[in-house]
Amino acid sequence: MLVGSDPLIARTGPARRGKPLLICYLPVGDPKTPSASVARYVDCGVDIIEAGIAVPGPTLDGKVITDSMHRSVAAGVVGRRAADTLADQLSMRSAASAVWMSYAKQPDDAYLEMVSASGARGVLLPGTAPTVLAAALAAAPSGGSLSAIPFLDHPPTERQIDAARGARAYAMLAATAGVTGVRDHVGQDNAAILAGLRDEGVTAPIVLGFGIGTPAQARRATELGADGIVVGTACVLAALDGPGTLTAVLNGLRIALDR
Repeated sequence: MLVGSDPLIARTGPARRGKPLLICYLPVGDPKTPSASVARYVDCGVDIIEAGIAVPGPTLDGKVITDSMHRSVAAGVVGRRAADTLADQLSMRSAASAVWMSYAKQPDDAYLEMVSASGARGVLLPGTAPTVLAAALAAAPSGGSLSAIPFLDHPPTERQIDAARGARAYAMLAATAGVTGVRDHVGQDNAAILAGLRDEGVTAPIVLGFGIGTPAQARRATELGADGIVVGTACVLAALDGPGTLTAVLNGLRIALDR
């Protein structure tokens, strides 16, 4: 099980235990999900927090996360205010590792400075061309403090594979085509895609996301060769139901990956 040596994940539990990475989406600023907090995620064994920063049109997200982002936008928790909100939460858990997940076609110096100020140490922009993000990080004064997290479609393009070869922290592979949302299984074809990425020279951990939300799906993802999972929609749905449900979901995923 690959765990990587990038500072973003070197401090996580799996870097010490060799267990799969548990990465969970946190809807920053959604007024209907107050139980989704950095503190709760860390206490439940989440290794990396994927901080969802709202935009009006999240192109790769399904209804649950899109609706959540729309609520954050309506509440005004976007941009700098979202960065400040995330920074406040991260300051209360010094061991927390976070990735800024949002959409920005042309991230400039000011945008990346805002990301860095949030306390996130990775940036995942699924709608941004890998070469554009790489160039922006290389040029930005704050770029050196951020790890680019490559996003790979299902199946990945050659350009995405090339970006994944240069990943320092991890790469995220969509476990299915389409947008985020609940699925009833993790496709067997992911085994061949994951193996192919290794054959293509990708050495960073590769995590599966899109439609993974149950302990059984978490275990299946690792059986297929993933080094961890990203859970999004299931976390938002659980948070909407309340703190007890969210805690149970997070704990269940952690236990499944640690077996």
